[in-house]
This record gives sequence, structure tokens and C-alpha cells, in this order.
Amino acid sequence: MLIRFFTVLILVCTINIAHAGEFSKGVEVKQKAGVAVERLKTWHREGRDASEIVPMMQQVKVLGVAGKIDEANELLDRILLKFDEPASTSPVTETRLYDNPKKVRIIGYNSNAMEPFISRDGKYLFFNDKTKGNKDIFYATHIDDFTFKFMGEVKGINTNEVDGVPSMDKDNNFYYVSTGEYKAPKFNTLYRGKFQDGEVTNIIALDELSIRKSGWLNMDAEISKDGNTLYSTINYFSGKLFPDNSTFFIANKQKDGSFKEAKNSKAIFKNINTDNFLEYAASISSDGLKIFFTKGNIKTKQLSSFIATRSNKNAPFSKPEKLTAITGLSEAPAITDDEKLLYYHYLDGKYFSIYALTKIK
Repeated sequence: MLIRFFTVLILVCTINIAHAGEFSKGVEVKQKAGVAVERLKTWHREGRDASEIVPMMQQVKVLGVAGKIDEANELLDRILLKFDEPASTSPVTETRLYDNPKKVRIIGYNSNAMEPFISRDGKYLFFNDKTKGNKDIFYATHIDDFTFKFMGEVKGINTNEVDGVPSMDKDNNFYYVSTGEYKAPKFNTLYRGKFQDGEVTNIIALDELSIRKSGWLNMDAEISKDGNTLYSTINYFSGKLFPDNSTFFIANKQKDGSFKEAKNSKAIFKNINTDNFLEYAASISSDGLKIFFTKGNIKTKQLSSFIATRSNKNAPFSKPEKLTAITGLSEAPAITDDEKLLYYHYLDGKYFSIYALTKIK
């Protein structure tokens, strides 16, 4: 999945005032730059669109390093005015369908907990850890809605590479993503096995869904409750920290157990997939009529969580609504079978922790 933290891109306070000619002007530019960075952080926390301001701030640093202090100063004045402009009417509809975030306690575990999935019977919490570029899948057993007991890693699936995004249907068919065998000619990342007693066995690669080209991969997977529909993403990584794109598609289970992309896949996601954002981390309600997901802004690297609905399983999802209760550096909303709780991960100080929202409507 995407990187789980937001880094302020513009280190404008490193302007090279040695080339500025006038020390006082250099100090003034540094002060304004510091104010601009703090304003940008505030906009990020509020979820506001800074896609116009970020390139301007990047240019400030370029001008400062080049010693063009007057031009940098003038551009900073324009930037600060931009921050003071009234917020435009947002086309994004918001909802507080879920609210009251509460941290989830995993007894016996004290590291990163990310990409949660609650089994359909509510007995298990599956999640990922991420340490030094590696990622493994773990699980915990249910004590109450906000407390689980850590049981260790899910045996049989973890490699020295990225293993994550666990999901499971009602019959314990376990789906996940792994880059452990990402190599020519198939470039597989999607896998399925059978979960029982903390272990996944009978693992097979869903290579029929791979594009089979280097750089391209399936970054996410969520199986429907009945096990007949797989919701996944297609992504291309050109070597940058973030993928160049991420869009959803659905695949239907065939008689032989393989999956085939649905003919109406593009129509299903016509109101969700975009060219300018990254859509990923789907969670599907048990009836298949609601999808929860994360949207990433490619320009600003801001993350937001959304819900979209539909009237039947063959209909397109509606235009998504932003889940306003999920804020900060958060991803991967995960709905429970009864839809009363929505779990997600959130950067809570040093580590990512799992939180849960309660349905209020």
C-alpha cells in the first residue's frame, strides 16, 4: 500500500541566504517560509486542498538556493495571501455516518498495526506490521469491540518482502498481497489460501489477474463475504515513493476457482476511479452495496477515507462521501459484518495504531 506517513515537502527554511546579498532580507524570507510551512501543516490536518500552493512553495526553495531573495520574498507574499483566501465551496460531500474514534487495544502487541480486517464472524482481527521495509501479517482474537488478544503471525504466508492487505470470506478462504515472488514472467502479487488455527495452507497465486509487466502490480485485494467477487487495484510504480496510479476493478469467481475481471468493472467504479487521485484499500459490506476506501492526492500526498453506495450488485457505486471522522495520517477503513463499527489505522505518535468508529445513524 501507499506510504503511511505525510512528509512536508517544502524545506523552505534551508534557503541559502549567503547568496542573498542582504542578511536582513534573508532572515525575513526564512521567517515567512516558516509561517507558510505551519499554514501548510494546518491545511493538511484540516484536509484542505493545497495542490496549488505546494508547487509555489517548492519554487520558493529553488529561488532561495539560487540567491534570488527578492523573487522568493515576493512569491512568499503571494503564498501567504493564498492561505488567507476564503475556502472555495468543496465539491466533496461529507458524512458523519461513523464517529467517536476510539483506539483499539491489542493485548501483547506494541508495534505498528495497520490495514485491519475483521473476519466475517467477528472472531479475528487481521493486520499488518511494517518494519524496515518488510511487512508481515498478524492476527488477534476478539475480546470486545475495542480489545483483542495478540496471537502472533499468520503462519504459512509471510516472506522477507511485503505481505499485507488480509481479507477472508465466510468460508475462511484467505486473500492477501505479497511481493515475495514478484518476478518475471508472471509478476504475481495476489494470493489465496485456507485459514485455520492461525495458519494459511493450500496457497495459490491468482496469476490470471496479473498484467505480467514489470512495475505493474495488484496492490490491494478484498474478497466479498460470499467469496464470489474480488475487489482489487491495478497500480504502476515507476520507481517513485508513491504509485503513479491506483484504480479499482472487480473480478468474478469462475467455475474452476479462478477470477476474471467483470465486463462492467469500469462502469461499477465510474464515480470512484479518477486520473488525479489514488483510489485503494477497499472494504466491502457484507451485502456488497457499500464500499469504504482511501483516496490519496498525488500532488499533496494527503489521504482521506470515503464511502460509496449502490442499489444492487450490478449497479455503479454512487459518488463517494468523505468520512469526516477519519482524520490525520489514516488509511484502510474496514467495515464489520454488521456494519456497526468501522476500523482503520492512524499514525498515533511513533506508531500506527488501529482505531474504530461507531455507526451513529
